[in-house]
Amino acid sequence: MEFDKIKQLIEKQEIQAISLDTSIFKAEGLKLESGLLKQLGQFSDTSIKVIISEVVKNELLNHLEEIPKSLYTDIDNLLKDAKTYCQFEGDIDLVKASIFQGRKPEEIAYERLENFIETICIEIIQVQGNVEVSELLNKYFKNESPFAGTGKKKNEFPDAMALMSLESWAEKNMKKVLVISRDNDWKLYCTHSQNLVFVESLSKCFELFQEVKPYNICRQLSEKYYQGELDFIKKAITRTLENQLIDFNIHIEANSSYQYEDEITDVIHDGNEFKIIKKPNIIFRPITFDNNTLIVEAELSVDITIECNFYFTVWDSIDDEDVGIGANTINRQEKLDVTVLVTLIDESGNFDEDVEVDEVEIITRKIKIDFDYIEPDWRDQNDDD
Repeated sequence: MEFDKIKQLIEKQEIQAISLDTSIFKAEGLKLESGLLKQLGQFSDTSIKVIISEVVKNELLNHLEEIPKSLYTDIDNLLKDAKTYCQFEGDIDLVKASIFQGRKPEEIAYERLENFIETICIEIIQVQGNVEVSELLNKYFKNESPFAGTGKKKNEFPDAMALMSLESWAEKNMKKVLVISRDNDWKLYCTHSQNLVFVESLSKCFELFQEVKPYNICRQLSEKYYQGELDFIKKAITRTLENQLIDFNIHIEANSSYQYEDEITDVIHDGNEFKIIKKPNIIFRPITFDNNTLIVEAELSVDITIECNFYFTVWDSIDDEDVGIGANTINRQEKLDVTVLVTLIDESGNFDEDVEVDEVEIITRKIKIDFDYIEPDWRDQNDDD
C-alpha cells in the first residue's frame, strides 16, 4: 500500500495498532534499549497500541539468549588465553561474575525482554484463542500465504500462527494493524488481508505517525542545510563518527591461497555526505516530536580508510601445527552507508533560530568489507634476507 494511503488510514484512526516481526528486531541488532527500537516508547501514552504475537516474543527470546551465550564462551576463552600468553593472574570466575553479575544467559535475555515489554507497554497476542487449528491446516494444504507452494512448508507454521493471531486480534478489536516486517511471506499475507497493513521498516512506521509540523520542520532544516546555515549538525555527526568508527563491528572478508587471521589496526574518517531521503532535497526524516525536542533520522554516505593486518599460515603436517609464512598490512578506502539518529532541541519549539544538537546516535554498526585477494608481502621477507 502506498505511503499516502497508509497515512490516510492513520489520520482516519482506522490503524490503531502496530506490530513487529522477528526480522525487524534482528535488523535493528536486537538493541532493545537504544536506537529505533527504543523510539517505540513514543506510543506508550497514546491511543496507538504496540502488539506482538507470542510467537515473535518466543523467537525474540531465543535470539536474545544467543548473544550472552556466545559472549560467555568468547570471554571465557579470551581470559584463558590471557592466563597463558599475558600472565594474567586474576580469577577468571570473578571477572565473568563482574560482567554477567551471576546471571545465566537465559536470565539476562528474559530480563531484557521483560523490561522492554514493560517500558514500551507491549501487549502480547496469544495464539490460543486467536487461531483456529482447522483454518491453519486449511491454509497449509491449500498453499495459501504464508505457506509457500514449494519448500519446507512446516517451517512457516510459526509465521502463520503469528499472522493469524494478529488478524484475529484486529477483527475482534475492529482495528487495523500496521505490520512492520522485512519478510516477504509476511508482506504477501498482509497484501491479501483486510486488517493488516504492511511496511518494511521502523523508520517508515515512525514517519507515518508524525503530524504535519515535524514534517515541515524537517523540510525547513533540509533547506537551511543546503543554504549553509546548519553546518553545526554535520559537524556534530562528524565528531561522533570520528570517535566511534573504530568501535564499529566490521567483518573482514577476503580470498587467499593461505590460511590467515585479520586484525583491524585503524579506521579513519575521510568525510561524509547526507543522502537525499525524499526529493528534491529532504535529508531528515522525523522519528519522534515532542514540543521542543525532535529526533530525526539521517542517511549518510561515509568515506573511510581502513587499515588491516593479515597474518598468514600454512599447515605443517610433519610437526602437526600451523606455521607462519608472513604478513601484510593493507589499506583500503571504502564508502559506507550509515544511518544516524540526531536529537535536536529548541526551547521555542519552532526549530528556526535556536536549534541545538543534543545527541547523535549511530544506528549502523555491523559492516562487511571485502579485501578481495590477499597474500603475504613477500617483499618484507626478501628485505629480511
